[in-house]
Amino acid sequence: MKDGQTRAAVAQWLIPAIVLIVVVIVMLFNFSAKSSQSAAEEVENRMVDVVEKYAIKIKYELASMANAGKPVGHLMGEYIAFNGGFSAKMASVLKDNTKAYAIIYCDSGENGMDQNAIKVNLKDLSYFAEIFEEAAGGNTSDADEQMAADNKAVKYVYVKDDEIGMGKEAVVAVISLDTEKGSDKLLMYYPIDNFKGLFKKTEFDADAFYFLINPDGTIMETTDYESEFLKGDNIWTTIEQSGKYDEAIAKAMIRMKSKASGSFSAVVNGEARKFVYAPVGINKWTLVAGVNQSYADNLQAREWGNAKQMIYQLVVAIWVFLGLIVVINIIDKIKSTEKSKELGEIADTDLLTSLNNKLATERKIKEWMEKNPNEQGLMFVLDIDNFKKINDTLGHAFGDEVLRSLGHQIGSIFRATDVIGRTGGDEFTIFLKHLNDDALLEREAKKLCNFFENFQAGEYVKYMVTASIGAAVFPRDGKDFESLYKAADNALYSAKKRGKNQLAFYGDDE
Repeated sequence: MKDGQTRAAVAQWLIPAIVLIVVVIVMLFNFSAKSSQSAAEEVENRMVDVVEKYAIKIKYELASMANAGKPVGHLMGEYIAFNGGFSAKMASVLKDNTKAYAIIYCDSGENGMDQNAIKVNLKDLSYFAEIFEEAAGGNTSDADEQMAADNKAVKYVYVKDDEIGMGKEAVVAVISLDTEKGSDKLLMYYPIDNFKGLFKKTEFDADAFYFLINPDGTIMETTDYESEFLKGDNIWTTIEQSGKYDEAIAKAMIRMKSKASGSFSAVVNGEARKFVYAPVGINKWTLVAGVNQSYADNLQAREWGNAKQMIYQLVVAIWVFLGLIVVINIIDKIKSTEKSKELGEIADTDLLTSLNNKLATERKIKEWMEKNPNEQGLMFVLDIDNFKKINDTLGHAFGDEVLRSLGHQIGSIFRATDVIGRTGGDEFTIFLKHLNDDALLEREAKKLCNFFENFQAGEYVKYMVTASIGAAVFPRDGKDFESLYKAADNALYSAKKRGKNQLAFYGDDE
């Protein structure tokens, strides 16, 4: 009664304490996850803001050049047919007052003239088709609202190896001009290398770099040529060949094509980077900053360092308290398990002989057979000879003494892992495990026979007790308990038939 009251008293505080601890831990983990996510979002937003600022600079750089060229282009269109020198002079002035390294005015065909009044056959250019392609869909610039209102105002063409600029990498602003003669164009060549001057390395770590890519991932311009990520022409191909291509990177590709900002992480040849990207607003080009992953992680760690330290302290305190509760419960569980094991052993034990009872014997043998279907075992089934006569002449008490003595002594000749049980009034079953050598079978059978040659029962009156024994081999004589027991029982019958006080193997008669 007292033990029951103690357990009830412990349960009254133990259960609520555990529930409270679980709730607090869940809340702390949620708070930790949200704090970490908030810190990551805050760091990402700050980094995205930097990249978006430079993306706007690129867009403004190109848009300013195009905006300066539009009125001059219209003016050139009015005079070019009558005064080529005037138009060339205007083109030269335009070049000198913008960052364009070349200006070409062309009609709707292949005829063009540069700022030096030199005629240019545009069909000789490798990018001729892109220049005269209708500015629609993905090629339409959204550099600013004014251009968007003019459906054919400006488009931008990326040129990797420009013939006009002697192999320069450039962005060509193609300005459409509606004139009386038709649709002429003014081409303004911006050296893409100028983009490098727009970036400050102090915004991120010293190893950070920037690069511009088009929608398919082709690298147009970069501030770093040493990074593993930039040794190929296409950033996505480089990452994919490294084997580190994952769902986050695939998502980033889609977001870039949708003109969205964001970030992703990647590793190539041991170089770990966090890439922050923002749309330029022209031709779905994207500006990307490659920042050391460790730098980004440190920013995030500093962002929520104090909160993390507090969480760690609370978690440690909770785990200590929970550990005490667990230790108490483990000790109680061990005691309970030992008690259950003791009760289980009592339930499996034959009270007279202290051996396994019939149910326990059968269960343990079956369990071994299921786990070791290909191992060889040996089953003995034995009956005490003339046991009824012993009971009738010497009394049931002496008969019990015979069974008790047999139970206490027979276990000493076999291994502790073998199964020995009393399975009937004077019937005993012995199962020996892992006897894969036939010589072992004979040795164990002989050992059992020798035991009964010297077995005596009785404290004051020594009585020589003999037994008839049947033996069967698993799995040769039976692949399950029932068939093996039947085989051993048949062998027992043969031993009795031969005159008792002997051992017979199943199949000996055959």
